[in-house]
Amino acid sequence: MSRNRLFLLVLLFPALALAGTCGGTDARTQLEHFAEGLESLSGEFRQVITDQDGFILEESSGSMKFLAPDRFRWDYVEPFPQQLVADGERLWHFDEALDQVTVRDQPEAAESPLLVLTRPELLDRFYRLEPSDETDRLVFSPLEPDGDFERATLQFRDGVPAALELIDRLVGQTTLLELIDLQRNPGLSDDDFYFEPPPGVDILEGY
Repeated sequence: MSRNRLFLLVLLFPALALAGTCGGTDARTQLEHFAEGLESLSGEFRQVITDQDGFILEESSGSMKFLAPDRFRWDYVEPFPQQLVADGERLWHFDEALDQVTVRDQPEAAESPLLVLTRPELLDRFYRLEPSDETDRLVFSPLEPDGDFERATLQFRDGVPAALELIDRLVGQTTLLELIDLQRNPGLSDDDFYFEPPPGVDILEGY
């Protein structure tokens, strides 16, 4: 998986979980109810990437954690172990297969259209909410013509976010992120998002 696609997914969903003022009809109501009082989140995930013909290009799975307002951790288990950790200041990506850590400053909301979802008051400046006939789906797209994705759909099941689907703007690939056994406010702390590079790994900065 490309690093840009990995970052796109992990930055987008946890932010959506707190974006309680974004639009829509029944989907908005479900999102607001889910976001009310939400300080942290944990769960499992399954990720599937398909091409324009529906052919599966890649499958992966693992676990995720999120702590408001800006800390998150994604641990990929299959098919290759990887960790992506945002500690509030820096964004770390550890690829065990490459024995390599890449690190950069954690992006600010104003610097990336994807991250404004952590600040709902900026949402209308960067996104267009799309109509949907399904009351359990929130569909949106970037206002900028060169946005990172063409369209995104957040799907709910029984009032809980169940999946995030992204359609790539350039090659038309679809990434489906299924969310499994989400736990609200599981008692996480900053220590859960501390990352120390393992001894001996290569560290690349400012990528």
